[in-house]
Amino acid sequence: MLPGMDGTGNLFSPLLAQLPAHIVPTVIRYSATSKLSYSALVEMVQKQISTHQPYVLLAESFSGPIAISLAAKANTQLKGVILSCTFASNPRRNLSKLSFLVPKSPINTWTVPMMYPLLLGKHDNPELRQQLLEALTQASPEVIRYRLDEVMAVNETLSLKAITQPILYLQANNDYIVPASAGKNIVKLAQQAQIVSLDATHLLLQVAAKEAALQITNFIDKLYL
Repeated sequence: MLPGMDGTGNLFSPLLAQLPAHIVPTVIRYSATSKLSYSALVEMVQKQISTHQPYVLLAESFSGPIAISLAAKANTQLKGVILSCTFASNPRRNLSKLSFLVPKSPINTWTVPMMYPLLLGKHDNPELRQQLLEALTQASPEVIRYRLDEVMAVNETLSLKAITQPILYLQANNDYIVPASAGKNIVKLAQQAQIVSLDATHLLLQVAAKEAALQITNFIDKLYL
């Protein structure tokens, strides 16, 4: 399981609580202080994957290009790919190079609440607020700005064409971060891909954890029939 922009992996907790016992997850975590490029993160994640047993890649938001790159060159032990509210290339080209808008001061209890309407919407609740606050305040602003610049420059569309395994794309119907066109582009280019739309915001795996877990479980179970 590859995390979103915060890189902590902690925001997977609502989903993990809903997954059945026969699915054994491994959460990958990124450094909160090191500026690692997409290529460096691909290399880091690759080292943590056991390629001697069957597995499924799940990537959220920022990590989509990482999962796509890994899947394009994976061996037959990779059985499928799950992508949530993510992209193969810059999903907002008109916003390129705006990472400087990320404040230089640490993200804190004053700045994170400004993101609640955008990231949580009508699904807002105290528990999710606390989880989001804890995750976003761990990564330094410099690392967040660097990751945003990486998003603006990434392009894994060619890698998509090389993926032979089935892909499940989970799309939020109220995602104001990644547009619907990003998912449509993935389905268009990949050999075996489907979109499932859920009533959620960009934090789909958090605000619609139960529904997402059901879709993920059904997808994985079919892969192993």
